[in-house]
Amino acid sequence: MPDDPEALGAEFDMFVARAGVTVPADRRTGILAGYAEFRAQIALLHAPRPHTAEMANIFRLTKLESGA
Repeated sequence: MPDDPEALGAEFDMFVARAGVTVPADRRTGILAGYAEFRAQIALLHAPRPHTAEMANIFRLTKLESGA
């Protein structure tokens, strides 16, 4: 992910142009900020996580006994 704001803007412009989308100039700053946040979230999802990051809850399905 580009750390440079200009590089991030160029990457965003390339993807928008490839998709054939026109972003109004007055909305570009806000959408670009959202794109930067989206890229940060993708990096978190693809980062390795230790086993301690797993849920603490364990679900167990047990068969109910009939005639109780």
